[in-house]
Amino acid sequence: MKRLMMFAVLMLTLTAAVPVWAAGTVEEVSFYSDALGRDMPAQIYLPDGYDTSGIDYPVVYFVHGMSHDHLDYAEIIDAAGQMISSGALDPFILVKPEAGCTPFVGAGYPIPVHSGLTNSPLNGDFEDYFVEDLVSWVDATYHTVADREHRFVTGHSWGGYSAVRVGLRHTDVFAKVASHAGPLAYEPFAVIFPAMISTEYPGGPPYDYRPDAGLLSVSMFAAAASFSPNPTHPPFYIDLALDEYGQLTPAWSLMEANSDTRWAAELAVNGWTTELYFDCGTLDDVGADYSNMYFSGVMQALGVPFIERWFEGDHWDHIAERLAIQYTFFMPMPATLELSPRIINGRNWWPLVEATVELPGDLDVDDIDTSTLAITMINGEDLDEPLRALVASEISDVNGNGHNDLTVWFWKPSLLRTVAALGIEDHEPFDVTVEGETVDEWFLAATDSQRAVNLPAAAAMPGWFPWPVGID
Repeated sequence: MKRLMMFAVLMLTLTAAVPVWAAGTVEEVSFYSDALGRDMPAQIYLPDGYDTSGIDYPVVYFVHGMSHDHLDYAEIIDAAGQMISSGALDPFILVKPEAGCTPFVGAGYPIPVHSGLTNSPLNGDFEDYFVEDLVSWVDATYHTVADREHRFVTGHSWGGYSAVRVGLRHTDVFAKVASHAGPLAYEPFAVIFPAMISTEYPGGPPYDYRPDAGLLSVSMFAAAASFSPNPTHPPFYIDLALDEYGQLTPAWSLMEANSDTRWAAELAVNGWTTELYFDCGTLDDVGADYSNMYFSGVMQALGVPFIERWFEGDHWDHIAERLAIQYTFFMPMPATLELSPRIINGRNWWPLVEATVELPGDLDVDDIDTSTLAITMINGEDLDEPLRALVASEISDVNGNGHNDLTVWFWKPSLLRTVAALGIEDHEPFDVTVEGETVDEWFLAATDSQRAVNLPAAAAMPGWFPWPVGID
């Protein structure tokens, strides 16, 4: 626990300091986008040893939020570098592209707004730019593992909405999708947004909306540029979702039609293939908390898998710490696992399988939340019902390498019956993957191999459904 706490303090220090680009290098680059017809900038983090390793790397794409650009969020690069250099994560490439545009220059407002990574006649084809041009360019330019299983997307605020949008719409490109404080569901804003935006216009109603009045105003204008452009409506050439008295207009339905709830529902009908994580602060000051709660309810109603996390803080809090968690969601910490016995016998009376887990680097196994440990995969195939650990018995240096191991026990009959149901035969080796989380919500995964004999006998062994027990 102490080492994870020290790591958290280090990241907090980095967020307030000049970027150090720990254990890696950062390139500021540009490339030509066919979709947008112009050069687009990006910032690329390359892990230490990139030039000489001779290996290909997974890629995390991070989409910035409203009123930010690709050069912001230095703290998430520092967090990545620290986690990689400490051994907590295997190396990866982090890409921070530009997602902003300036559609209101002609109206006298050159301020940038967020594209939402949508194709819009006013903004340009930002979805095609991101999914097609950017991804192809990154794979052609850098040493990447150029497949969906090693490609991930996340973002903050409107970047979180955008990341989930493109991730759910392009499941052939991204395997895992995440959001930090993103307005994932637009439906709740029909109730809360009119009152929220009125705070930026103390002299109204009627309201004379302008994109530079505040964050809520620029968000409304950005949404209109993405979802309800109108070439016959100068000077902004958009239809706003609110009228001058703060009432919803027909343009609101176009905004709701682009809620991430829509893309989730469409994907659920067509077959859910994406791993999804989202988090939000309980004190969010721009309404993302209401949005995430609504989105969570829709996801539960759809019956699809997702991971939802809440933390104490507002819209701008804990970005580095939350992105550290997301990195481990994309690429779980590479823990080690040793199973005993190596050959499990369905006729043997002993009903438990022993597993010892060791965390990478200098991380301590007493930081593991033992209640989260479970066998989640056999031979890389996800189990419909994970097999939970029964008892965490001790922490000790089992293998004598100077690092503590956590010993846990699994119910052997359940494991054997699962192996038999997968069609694995006696003496045939199979891989067992155990996954879990630390107390700071970092994800971990470890795999080891076993064999089994007398599998049919497992059907007669007792079924027992205890709850996990932690170490006192």
